[in-house]
Amino acid sequence: AWAYPTARHDAPALFDSVATEAARQVGQLNAHHVAQLVWAFAEARHSAPALLDALAGRFLSLSGRWTRKDCSDVAWGYATLGHAVPELHAAIAGFASTSMNRFQVGDLAALLWAFGKVGQEAVQLLDSAAPVFSANVRTLASEELLQVAEAYVMAGREAEELFAAIRAEAER
Repeated sequence: AWAYPTARHDAPALFDSVATEAARQVGQLNAHHVAQLVWAFAEARHSAPALLDALAGRFLSLSGRWTRKDCSDVAWGYATLGHAVPELHAAIAGFASTSMNRFQVGDLAALLWAFGKVGQEAVQLLDSAAPVFSANVRTLASEELLQVAEAYVMAGREAEELFAAIRAEAER
């Protein structure tokens, strides 16, 4: 399914079929497969609420097997589709808070943006991530800088050092 949105090929009938079959076999999917499906449906902007609920449950059941990329893709996908699953986002926020060093800065930016987009409170994660972003502001692409700033604004969190670093980078 990931090839169609990557190639910018609209295929709603295909995604409907994939949703039906994936929901039937959701218990056989590993965490990476769940992340790939969520990403593909989000990239195609094809919402399948029943599948997304089933995939969220499956991803939660595999919490000991998550990678930082899988978490980032899952959170981004649900946010892009506007499908909030508070338990899922809370679990991913907890994972990210305790394994910050396993996330690339760009993946962390996407993760924080996703939490803000679905209204998931992730105060501990935002507070832990601010120094990481401040130290790495020069490595972030402009879209990632925007995601980071937007995440803090949407959450109503102050991060003076971070915003000063972003401002300094913008003035370079």
